[in-house]
Amino acid sequence: MKLEQMKIKKRLRTGFGFVTLLAMLSAVVGIIALIVVSTRYEYALSHYGFSQGDVGKAMVSFAEARSALRAVVGYDDENEIEEQIELHDQKKEVFQTYMEKVEKSVTYREGIQAYNDVLNELDGYWEIDGQIMKLATSNDKDGYLKAQKLDVEQLTPKYEKIYAEFADLMNLNVQKGDSAKDMLHVVEIVITVLIIGVIAAAVLSSTKLGNTIATNIEKPLLALQARLKTFAEGDLESPFPEANTNDEIGEMIEEARGMAENLNLIVTDAGELLTQMADGNYAISTKIEDRYVGKFAALMDAMRKMNREMNDALSHVNDAANQVTIGSENLAESAQALAEGATDQAGAVEELTATIANITEGVDRTAEDLDEMRKKADMYAKKADDSREQMTELVSAMNRIDETSKKIENIISDIENIASETNLLSLNAAIEAARAGEAGRGFAVVAEQIRKLAEQSAQSAVDTRTLIEGSLREVDDGNLAAESAAGAIEEVVEGIKNIAEASNRLSETLNEQAKAMDQAEAGVNQISEVVQSNSAAAQESSATSEELSAQATTLSDLVGRFTLRS
Repeated sequence: MKLEQMKIKKRLRTGFGFVTLLAMLSAVVGIIALIVVSTRYEYALSHYGFSQGDVGKAMVSFAEARSALRAVVGYDDENEIEEQIELHDQKKEVFQTYMEKVEKSVTYREGIQAYNDVLNELDGYWEIDGQIMKLATSNDKDGYLKAQKLDVEQLTPKYEKIYAEFADLMNLNVQKGDSAKDMLHVVEIVITVLIIGVIAAAVLSSTKLGNTIATNIEKPLLALQARLKTFAEGDLESPFPEANTNDEIGEMIEEARGMAENLNLIVTDAGELLTQMADGNYAISTKIEDRYVGKFAALMDAMRKMNREMNDALSHVNDAANQVTIGSENLAESAQALAEGATDQAGAVEELTATIANITEGVDRTAEDLDEMRKKADMYAKKADDSREQMTELVSAMNRIDETSKKIENIISDIENIASETNLLSLNAAIEAARAGEAGRGFAVVAEQIRKLAEQSAQSAVDTRTLIEGSLREVDDGNLAAESAAGAIEEVVEGIKNIAEASNRLSETLNEQAKAMDQAEAGVNQISEVVQSNSAAAQESSATSEELSAQATTLSDLVGRFTLRS
């Protein structure tokens, strides 16, 4: 399937899949290159680098063993000889250990051959080495001379050949290492170029693919955008761009084309319906009702409702026009009768106005007389109230006199008690004087005078009490009379106040009646004006009813121009 015929989702998925595949390919190439380089480096390191180290260490150990042997032959000190023998054996053992490692690390053909050459030269070397060691350490005084001779004649040439073979093996490893390094460098360059080529191919391919997909999406979308802009401005008839793809954009263009066609049909149909109704034809209906779906159904319902409402309204207007024609005739007759009755009412209202004016004048005079009487009643009530206060003060004074008299009576009782005690004392004094005889005679005379004085004081106190008791009785009678007079004055004051309040209320009532009569007079005047206005309005209504009848006829003619549903 061509890319243009795919859905956008599948198209993008295919493009991104292709780019991902290229990226994965680049990654795989890089991984393979890394593995190859790593393997070759590991191989070169283990077979050439490690082998060079083992060969070098073997050569060093071999040389050190040789030096130790020569020291054993040349030294005279026993301790030094023992140390060199121990060192010799140790280096010999290390040499053999490194030789085993060299045997394992040298796996290429030339290296194996060189290693075998070293082994061939080593054949018999250690036997000669042992003989020299044995002669150098023997008790024979000429042993070291024999050892030196054997060393110079046999062991030294063999050592030099072995060392030369080791040098050849070392040089061979160095050559192989350099060759491996050059090969790894070439592989690195080739892999780098390959990865760069894959990345460049991936970038170019993804860019081309992205541009192709973007162009295939952008071009129809821009064309659709331009058409939708004119569509939003009201252009329902211009063609929509052709879609050369079967993706969502093509489906969108087809949907937009169908929407424009459907909307064009609906707008055209709605325009025809509204034009017919504007021309007065309400007996119409749509021919494409099945196209009014979704929100367009609400438009259809609104136009249908408007049609029905206008049809019903015009029908009611027609019926009302007929009823207005009939009612206007009845109104003309009623208005004429109302005008005649209003004329009769106007005369009766004038007589009622004169009568109310006379009543209002009498009520005003009565209100003035009552107001004068109220003022006099207030004045007498104030004077009676002053007399009541004076009587109250009199009663208070009589009460104070009564209290004072009672205090005096208490004092007289004290005087009587003093006189009685004085009389008793004088009697006791007389008895004591009698007992004293002649010496107490003068005291007896004084006691007698005191007794007489006490009797006189007691008699005076009795007389004073009698007078005060009489005064108290008179004061009580005066209090009763004063209280009775105060009660009578209180009743008079209350009565005068009641009269004043009644006069005041009556005056206020008459004033209110006078105001009411004034308002009644004003109302009657307004009624008179209204009656006269009604008379004029009745005559105007009669003329208006005739005009209304003519307008109703005109309205019926206007409604008759509309075609209404049955």
